[in-house]
Amino acid sequence: MKSLATLLAVAFALTLPMTMTASNRAWAGGDAGLDDHPEDEGPYFFGFVKDAARKAIGDAKVTAEVKGRPSIVARTNAAGFYRIPGFGKDISPTNVTVSCAKAGYTQTKAFVKTAAAKKPATAIEIECTMARVGVK
Repeated sequence: MKSLATLLAVAFALTLPMTMTASNRAWAGGDAGLDDHPEDEGPYFFGFVKDAARKAIGDAKVTAEVKGRPSIVARTNAAGFYRIPGFGKDISPTNVTVSCAKAGYTQTKAFVKTAAAKKPATAIEIECTMARVGVK
């Protein structure tokens, strides 16, 4: 019985770091676990939609727009995470506007969190913050 407990403890100790590494990829500063991003697509956009208390807002609509091109729309998951493919290498990420919307909320800000040191950018992290309508 003692050897079974030891075996289980070793198995847990070996799998925990792998689980934690995999889950960190979709959090702030991570690459969202999307290593298969085509280079000709340009940098993709990802991030979280949260309220003022930093709680995730699931099923929010996130729209990325470039003047003169069709917009791309994504929905957040339960953790408030979204990912939008790039517009192409010919479009500068600074020309892309990302906004978020959900019934009962209004957008308060959207800000870029991508590290400036990574050139050329393969992913742009933008966090969107929203507030409930009518709540002070």
